[in-house]
Formats: sequence, structure tokens, C-alpha cells
Amino acid sequence: MIFFTKEVKIGITAIFALAIIYAGFVFLKGINLFNDTDTYYVKLNNINGLIPQSDVVVCGMKIGSVSYINYNNEDRNVIITIDVYKDFSIISGSSAGLAKEMLGSTKLEIIMPDNNYTTLEPGDTISGKETADLMSSAEEIVPQIQNLLPKIDSILVSINTVLANPSIQTSIYNIEALTSELRTTTAGINHILGEDVPLILNKADVICTNMEIATSNLKDIDFKGLENNINTTMQGLHLFTNKLNNENSNLGLLLNDNSLYMNLDSTLYNASALLKDLRLQPKRYVHFSLFGRK
Repeated sequence: MIFFTKEVKIGITAIFALAIIYAGFVFLKGINLFNDTDTYYVKLNNINGLIPQSDVVVCGMKIGSVSYINYNNEDRNVIITIDVYKDFSIISGSSAGLAKEMLGSTKLEIIMPDNNYTTLEPGDTISGKETADLMSSAEEIVPQIQNLLPKIDSILVSINTVLANPSIQTSIYNIEALTSELRTTTAGINHILGEDVPLILNKADVICTNMEIATSNLKDIDFKGLENNINTTMQGLHLFTNKLNNENSNLGLLLNDNSLYMNLDSTLYNASALLKDLRLQPKRYVHFSLFGRK
């Protein structure tokens, strides 16, 4: 049985502690100790805050990390060594660029073409390319926003001036009054549509029913016989008119012969004279006519 001294136990414990601390540090740095990686190189003119252990991403997905960053004195550019997981292949013709995140960190983004299916071999160099990122776009937008601020301030001042105008308050009051009137009008219309219109429709139905009955009654009338009677009556009136206009007929003689008028006039004159004489000398006529005396 082996017995460890106190010093050996302390040494073994210290070694395990250092190993755990290193493993935790490497894990926090993003290095995966349990996955094999392939090494690729990227050339860039400016790393813009990129550091070792920065993420390497494709379409937002992490595929590896930056292991080393070296400056090339001959070409005056930066050689970036990246470790990519073996289960991920980089397409030929891909390019790499920098992209800043919201918190200020920088990551390396690889952009792969859509029309190529051949892959790079480990150890190949990926061409660097300037890519637009959120922070760069923000840096371009900020000056434009600064130029717009005076105009926005002027617009706000104009809006405040317009809103402070008393006519705006009057217009709002008028709009409120108009809205109230429209509400009242709408209520009246709803009342008409809800009560008056059904009554009118009921009366219209009654009228239509009566018209239908009247139409049915008219349909039963013998218009042909009525027409024949009217024609007969008109023919009789025509004959009567012709007789009146005919001077040889009795009616024509009564209307056109003035001798009848003269005889009637003479008769009326004699009757008038007789009545006058009767009034003036009644004894002559009463004695003779009533008592029969000579």
C-alpha cells in the first residue's frame, strides 16, 4: 500500500486545481477542447478590434474561433489564423469580413457563395473583404441624424405655434359640436330606420295588396262588352244628333221651324189677354160659366 506524504498530496491537489482553472479559462474564451478543428487563414488590412478567441460565424452561426493574429511585414496586412470545426466545410470563393456587435465586440464573418459546391482544404487562405455591419451603418447614419436635428427642432416649433393658435381650439370645438350633431342625426336616422320605415313598408304592403285586388277585379270586368255598350250608346247619340239637325224630322221641325214658336207666342198672348179681361170683367165670365144663366 502506497502512502503519500502531505507534501505530495498538496502538490497533486494544486496540479488538479490549476488544470481546472485552465480548462475553465479556455472554456470562457470559447475554445472547445473536445472537438477537432481545421485551420484556415484570412488576410485583412484592418482587424478593427478583432482579438484571439473571437467568434467565427456563418449566417450568424458560430463555426469556430480566432486562434492567432499576426502582422505580415512584407505584405503589410494581418494574417488571422482561425480554427473551424471539422464538421463544417468552407466553400471555395468564400470571403471573410469583420462585423461589430452591439456591445462593441468584433467577430469574423465568413460569406460563402451560392453557386459553388467545391470546398477549401485545411490550410487554405480565405480572402478578406470589407463588410457592412450594424455599427458602421450606425456611424454613417449618425451624421445624417445630426443634420436632421435642426430641421426637426424647427418642425416641432412650427407645430407648437400651430397648436397654440386660438383658431385651433375653435376648430376643435366646432368639430366637437359637429360630431354631437352628427350623433343626434344618426340617432334620428336609426329611429326612422327602426320604427318609421317598418310602418311605411307595412303600409306599402297594404297598398300593394289593394292594388293587387283592384287589378284582379279589373281583370274580371268584361271590357269587350263595355266597349260594345259604349259604341251602341254613341251610335244612338249620333242618330239623335242627326235627327235634331235634320229639318224634315219632327225634332228638327221643333228646333228649326219658327212657326211653332210664333203659334206658341200667339197662344200665350191670347191667354194673357183673356186672363186680363177676366180680371177686369169677372161677372161676364163667372155668370156665364158658373150658373149657366143667359
